[in-house]
Amino acid sequence: MWTDIRPEVEMPRLFERGGDVISFAGGLPDLDVLPLETISAQLSRLVRLGGKLALQYTTPHVAGALVPAINDLMAREGTTAGADRLVPTGGSQMGLMAVGLGIAAPGETVLVQTPAYPGAAAAFRTAGLTLHPAPEDADGLDAAALRETVLRLRAAGRTVRLLYCNPTFQNPTGATLSVARRHELLAAARELDLLLIEDNPYGLLSFDGETTTALHALDPDRVIYLGTFSKVFAPGLRCGWIAAPEQLARTLRRTTEIMSLSPSALAQAALAAFHTRAGWSDLLDAYRTSYKERCALMADALEAELGTDGPWQWERPGGGFYIWLRHRDGVDTTRFAEAAAEHGVSYVPGSHFGIDGEHADGLRLCFSNVARGRIAEGVTRLAAALSAPVPALRGAA
Repeated sequence: MWTDIRPEVEMPRLFERGGDVISFAGGLPDLDVLPLETISAQLSRLVRLGGKLALQYTTPHVAGALVPAINDLMAREGTTAGADRLVPTGGSQMGLMAVGLGIAAPGETVLVQTPAYPGAAAAFRTAGLTLHPAPEDADGLDAAALRETVLRLRAAGRTVRLLYCNPTFQNPTGATLSVARRHELLAAARELDLLLIEDNPYGLLSFDGETTTALHALDPDRVIYLGTFSKVFAPGLRCGWIAAPEQLARTLRRTTEIMSLSPSALAQAALAAFHTRAGWSDLLDAYRTSYKERCALMADALEAELGTDGPWQWERPGGGFYIWLRHRDGVDTTRFAEAAAEHGVSYVPGSHFGIDGEHADGLRLCFSNVARGRIAEGVTRLAAALSAPVPALRGAA
């Protein structure tokens, strides 16, 4: 059976809520900023006037009306893609699965920037790929060490053609790879004949409105770019895209057609209609303002509750959804999860972001969807759990 030849893959439970729990776990956007009345009127008009098309099957292509909306977003990071290079997806998670199934072959090794988005690791493993951490230093992905790693793996008989990264406001660390490092990384990729998978859900969510040039902008023939409307509009539409070299786009289009038969014509039409009438700037500004405020509230509360010279260390991100805490003594943060639950707060332990047991000393806090008035309270609860004596792991001798 299919499930017998692939390892069991489990995703962290990010979106479960209950009782009085303050959840810092799931990366949910703040949909309070959406102009729901405007969207409702646009959807009503769309269904009334074009429902027979919008509610029907469609082809595995990005709708022509949506291409300008996608390119408006991508251009803000210095890049664009023609319709022949675009592939529609049900969000970037589907894009990750499509790349794993359509571009790689079972048994191949994919290099992964770590700590890694758990959905990427799960997708690649489900596709039958072997994961290996991409080498990094204090400034991010290390091109020189990458050369050594790839040559060593290939000398050992492993096929290495793909490198996955989330270079802007990375999930979970919030870090952004500098443009200089991006150039170095692409130079190494060209030398090693690697394809880069650029996963970019958060790139437009900088708190100051500034953007970083996308890897895809620097070498569109070397980069498979994964975009999504989940973080810049709403995840419920399940709509995203892949921008890839034309030949790879054809392969990925066939793969996504097998996966879903048809993208959502309704979702694509709704997004295109919104962009035509309103553009993206106002909505992006509203999201940025919301996340900047929430991040500041969480970071200030962490400093007040945990201090800056204790066992926990973190950095304030410049955008995105997350703050990444690490224990200076390397304690596995899974040990605090039960105490956190007893205090009515949740987080994601760092072990979920490793690919071979690493990063267990970290934990991810998401500030994007927590009510402003409860962020400080949630950090107080978290601090109480983290300040308790370090409990033993369940099942430990």
